[in-house]
Amino acid sequence: MIRLMVASAAAFFVLAPFAVARDAVLEGKSNWLFAGWESLTIARPDAEQSSIKLISDAGRLLAQKNVKLLVAIVPLKPRYYESLLPDGSAMSDVVRGRYDRELTALRAAGVNAPDIRDAFKTVMAGKKEVFYRTDFHWTTFAAEATADLIAGVITAQGPLPGNAGTGTQLGEWMNDRHLGDLAANFLPPERKRAIGPEAYVIRAATKPAAGLLDADPSSVAVVGNSFVQPYFGFPQRLSNRIDRPVALKWNPGDVGPWATLVQFLQSAEFTSSVRYLVWQFNEAQIQNGPDAVGEWSQSSISSPVEWRTKVTGALKNR
Repeated sequence: MIRLMVASAAAFFVLAPFAVARDAVLEGKSNWLFAGWESLTIARPDAEQSSIKLISDAGRLLAQKNVKLLVAIVPLKPRYYESLLPDGSAMSDVVRGRYDRELTALRAAGVNAPDIRDAFKTVMAGKKEVFYRTDFHWTTFAAEATADLIAGVITAQGPLPGNAGTGTQLGEWMNDRHLGDLAANFLPPERKRAIGPEAYVIRAATKPAAGLLDADPSSVAVVGNSFVQPYFGFPQRLSNRIDRPVALKWNPGDVGPWATLVQFLQSAEFTSSVRYLVWQFNEAQIQNGPDAVGEWSQSSISSPVEWRTKVTGALKNR
């Protein structure tokens, strides 16, 4: 079962407002679309290091409360579909090496950061897509494979508290056909018609078993953006694999990972039962700290010092 702390379900189609002001969509070959706000050529390694220092600080603070942090970084979509980018578009060497650079730095800083590319490999070996053609987001196949990977990391560290049999029961597969968010939000009507909808292979929703709603507290929490919303299936699969409830806090992309983590830590959902916190980022987000004006909504902006103070204060109240 999943304990949900969610923004409106309508946020499935909400992207950061700054994207509208930029070249929001790259139209690639075979009607594949890519996010124009994620640069294929520019990366900021120094800024990545600053963010990783904050993530490591948060991990140490959580550890003092007996909570283990896992950071799940979703790779850039063009890593898997570079041949479908528009002619003349390609990743630079500094972007191409970014995922390895981030994992290496996180691990060196003592942060448990599984390589999500390993999960994607299993999906591609099964001849399935890891991202949707007209959408910014990963497929349910990629989301579930990632949840399996994360579940394996968690369960390898020993039994979880709580009662087995209280995890989410997965629904049957179904098709949900519609335009992806990149097409629906940013293309003019004539291009939407040309691009066309696609089939989203997702799982039907299931109801928790009678009497389980408040049966067990959550020992695992997931914090992130719309990639981990229930529509794509990540939290359900994780709950199913650990066979325990999972707490979930997600926000649309413009809120950002920093403010979302603080919101969860300040919430009633963050209880003494939480033993693992899975913090999801997108690869390009690591270079944008909590003070990244123009990347996050104004209400989410804070200096690194202010952000660390908020985290410390929230943990004191746990």
